[in-house]
Formats: sequence, structure tokens, C-alpha cells
Amino acid sequence: MRDSPETNEESISGPALLVRAVFPRRAAFPPDPHSPARRLLLVAQTLLVSATLFACGLPPSFHPAPSDLARGSYARHPSTRPDSLTVVSYNIKYGEHIEQAIDDLRSFETTATADFILLQEMHPEGTQRIARALGYDFVYYPGSIHPKHHRLFGDAILSRWPLLDPTRVILPHHGLFAGTQRIMTMACADVAGDTVLVASIHTATVVTPYDQRMAQVDTAIAALRASPWPVIIGGDFNSVVSRDAAMLRNRFRRAGFHHARLPKGSTIRDKKEFFIAGEPVIDHVFCRGFTVLSTGIISEAKASDHFPIWAILAFDRDDRKSTATPDSYRGAKGNGPTP
Repeated sequence: MRDSPETNEESISGPALLVRAVFPRRAAFPPDPHSPARRLLLVAQTLLVSATLFACGLPPSFHPAPSDLARGSYARHPSTRPDSLTVVSYNIKYGEHIEQAIDDLRSFETTATADFILLQEMHPEGTQRIARALGYDFVYYPGSIHPKHHRLFGDAILSRWPLLDPTRVILPHHGLFAGTQRIMTMACADVAGDTVLVASIHTATVVTPYDQRMAQVDTAIAALRASPWPVIIGGDFNSVVSRDAAMLRNRFRRAGFHHARLPKGSTIRDKKEFFIAGEPVIDHVFCRGFTVLSTGIISEAKASDHFPIWAILAFDRDDRKSTATPDSYRGAKGNGPTP
């Protein structure tokens, strides 16, 4: 995937991308992205989209609190220390089709044997069903109540290793139309005596202004950089255009993280939904304290509009041990990032 946009398609604003998804059979935009006619069309259609979304109803009032945590333990914890860890990230659209998602995760070797599964767009009931069916411990935090189904909407971590000190980072800026709150769920995994900080994240969609989406990424990075241990983060970053993906990689790289670069291909099922040429890569895994051995996209999965992605990460020799404990890390951050 190119690191810099080279086409007019990628200069289109977030609202325009949403308009293209909602109005797939409209006449073509004027070729000049700055023409008055094009701007007028975008304004009119974006206002119509806004009215449609508001007609669906805003989510009921929801105020995140530490008591929102859901967790469970269904794993048989391994007793031996591995040389590498397998992480999977899967956005399961609106937390629907849970049985199919379970079948997806069981059907492929890398997902069936994963150490960590990071889930987005989940509710606690669906998270628990997946964890119980596949034999994982889990932690889950909601960020909001989604207006589509009026259910909790958040991120989860499933782990074959014990999960300690779960917390949630509140990301800045609410959704432009639905007012949803985006979060990052974090927990410390005890990997046979080694601590690894694991995070699942879902940042705002492309209708949110670019600087606000990057502020969410910066907030997540700031929380992760404070960790004295190896770090794994994965999730849906909504990096629809190559500019966003490049800026995302640059931000993590400057903070000392490696990008688990995926093989060529899109991480979403219907690329026409975003009307972007090429292969949109929306889902990513980043790590610190690891070497990326291999990665993949499971395009045969059926449960969601996203495909599961995976990465196998080998511990860097010098980063496996730390004298810090989860409690000391949380104490160094004051009350932690959870409100």
C-alpha cells in the first residue's frame, strides 16, 4: 500500500465518503474536487445523510464508569513460556452473527490457536459467548450505546493467558452524527511470568474530522508508551485512504512501535462501500518489544464486513523481563486512564 495518496479519490473528505456509501447509484461527481458544483452536491447530500442518521435516534445517555467492566475466565492457561505469540483482531459488525464468528475463529489454524483475540463493536453478552465457546479469558469495556441496536458498543480482549489490571482509555471527540464514544480496552497478560500489555481499539469513522481521528490515535499511543513491558495493540483504525494509513504507521513508528504489515489485500469485505480504488486496510496490529514473524488476512471469514487479521510476534530478547508490576504501572499513572 502506498504511503502517500496520488489520486483525487483520496482527497475526498470523510463526509463525502459516507455520501458515496449511502448514494451508490448517484451521478458521478464533477472531476474537479474543488469545483463549486461538487462542493454544493457534497453539502446537500451530507445534510441528507445527517438527517437520516439522526432520524434513527441518538443512543441513550451513557456515562462510562469503572463498573462497566465485564470479564470471565474460561481458559486453560498454558504452563510453558512461548517464543512467540499469535494475535488476532476481528471487528464483528455490531456484535451480530456471533455463532458464525465463533465458527470463523475455529476454522483457521492461526485463529484457532491464537494467544489473543482482539474484538471490536462488541457487547458483553456476545464477548462472553465467544470466550466460553473458544476457551479464553476475557475483559470487555463499552464506550457507548450504539443507536442501531441500542446495545453496549465496545472493545474486548480474549486471552489464553491470565489477564490482570484491565482498564479503559477514553479517546477524545464523540462521533459526529451518532455521538458515540470511542475507547481502547487494555489489560496486562501474564505470559508464563512475562507481562505483556495488550490493547484492543476502535477509532472513529472517516466522517469524523481528520485531526480528531489522529488525536484519538495520539491518546492511545500516549497510554501505551508509559508501559514498561512489551505491548501489543490491534483493532479497527478506520484508515480508509492511504494517507490515513501512512500517518497512522508514522505515528506509531515515531513512538517506537513496529507495524505488523499485512500481505496485499483489503481487510474489509465490500471495498465498493468506500468508493476507494485499491485495497483499503482499515485493521492493523502494532507492537513494541516484539519482532513480526508473519501476518495474514482471513478473507474466507463470513461473520462481518471486516476480515480477521493475524500476526505472529516473537519476543525481543531484551524486552521480556521487567521489574515493574501491573499495580506499579497503574500507580505511576495516577488513577489510570479509566474515568
